[in-house]
Amino acid sequence: MYSVFELLGIDLFIVESRPVLYIKSADSLVVADIHLGYEDALASQGLFLPKTQLRKALKVIKDSRDRTSARRLIINGDIKHVFDRLTRQERVEVENLLSEALDAGFKEIIFIRGNHDNYVTPILRNYGVTIIDDILDIGSGVVLTHGHLDLDIGSDYIIIGHEHPAVQLDTGGYREKFKALLLIPTIKDSLIIVIPALGEYQVGNTITLDRGSYLSPITRNLGVIEDSIPIIVDQRLGVQPLIRLKELYAKI
Repeated sequence: MYSVFELLGIDLFIVESRPVLYIKSADSLVVADIHLGYEDALASQGLFLPKTQLRKALKVIKDSRDRTSARRLIINGDIKHVFDRLTRQERVEVENLLSEALDAGFKEIIFIRGNHDNYVTPILRNYGVTIIDDILDIGSGVVLTHGHLDLDIGSDYIIIGHEHPAVQLDTGGYREKFKALLLIPTIKDSLIIVIPALGEYQVGNTITLDRGSYLSPITRNLGVIEDSIPIIVDQRLGVQPLIRLKELYAKI
C-alpha cells in the first residue's frame, strides 16, 4: 500500500494504485461514486456501453479487501446513478454489490448518502447497511461526507467524493485523463481529501484553478485551490504525487 499521508500523522493509505482508501485505525476501506445503473441510463439516451461498472467495482473492492483484510466497507455516496427513480439495473446491481461485499468478508457496510442516492434506502436496510445522511465521524480528527451538502465542518481531515477529480497529461503526443486523489488545504488549516470515483465510466472532471468548476460547496467555500496537490491513482502509472496546482499550471 502507498501512504502519502505519513507526514500528516494520519494512517490513510491508497490501496495498490486503486481509487480506494484504507483507514487503518478504523479498519475500513473507503470508496465513492460507483454510479451503478449508468449504462442503462445512457442506453435510454441512445448511447450503448458494455455493462462493466458492477463487475469492475466489485473486483476493485474484493482485491482491496484481500490486500487489507478490512472489516468495514464505507461507501461515500453515489452508489447509484439515476436521480429521479430506482431503475431495474440499479436495484439488481446494488443488491449484487452488497451481497458479494458481505460474502467477501466485510463484517459491516456503512453508506453515506450522496446526491444520486434517492430511493435506494430500502435495499440498503435489507442488507443491514448503516445509513448516514450527512457526516460520519470516525475519530482522530477524520470525518467523511459525500461532498454535495453545504456543511461547515471543523475537523482536521474531511474525506469527500462527489468531485470525480482527474488530471490531464500529455502522453506520447496526445492528452490523456487519469483519475486522481486531491489534497486541498483549507482556510481553517484543515485538509479536504477528495477520493477518485470508483465507477469505471466516471473517468473524472479535470482539476483546474477555477474555483467555480468544483462541484462541492465544501471545496468552493473552504478550499485553498491554488495550493491543492493532485495525486494520480492509476493501475498503469501507479500512485504519482504531482506539484501544487498553481505551480503545475504555471508549467503548462
